[in-house]
Amino acid sequence: MSNKIVAIFVEGDTEIEFYKAVVQQIRQKTNKPFSCSFEWINMRGVGNYKNDAQRKYLKIKKDNPDADIYVFMCIDTDVFELAKKPPIDKAHLKHIFESLEAKQVCYIEAKHSIEDWFLCDFAGVLNFLHLPKSTKKPTTNGQDALKKLFKNANKVYVKGSKIEGFISKLDIPLIMKCCCNSLKPLCQVLDVDCSIICRN
Repeated sequence: MSNKIVAIFVEGDTEIEFYKAVVQQIRQKTNKPFSCSFEWINMRGVGNYKNDAQRKYLKIKKDNPDADIYVFMCIDTDVFELAKKPPIDKAHLKHIFESLEAKQVCYIEAKHSIEDWFLCDFAGVLNFLHLPKSTKKPTTNGQDALKKLFKNANKVYVKGSKIEGFISKLDIPLIMKCCCNSLKPLCQVLDVDCSIICRN
């Protein structure tokens, strides 16, 4: 294994599980070991990228001084589309990582939110919630839609919080096809062909 680290920064526990499932799917599809190791960093909210991401990156760099570190920051776009003042300056944060000698810095942006990605497998969501297959998809998007569906199942959806068994019920290959372009930079760093992962 080369001295290469892929550091994946995410907003919460649910996202950690999802992106681990994505990486596992890539591994299964390619049927070959990765030439890198992974660091999973839970930022516990997009606002914490501003102050904590740099500190957490420097900890990885200190522990692995000779490694090439590839930084992926996984964020939802809705907080930038709807907020009067975005929670972070994406360009500035990218520049900070580059100045700290990150080998590559990329954003994986879920449009509008990662919950919209989950809803690409609406049948899987219904299966997890034990709701009838005849349940209609809410007209709202993303987080609001999931909250409504969870409420219908007498459950509570809290963004970022771990939901035991949820991600494992979802059709990860189907979701990856829906958001292939967003995941493409990760596939490139892992040296795999996107067409094998998302279109077969």
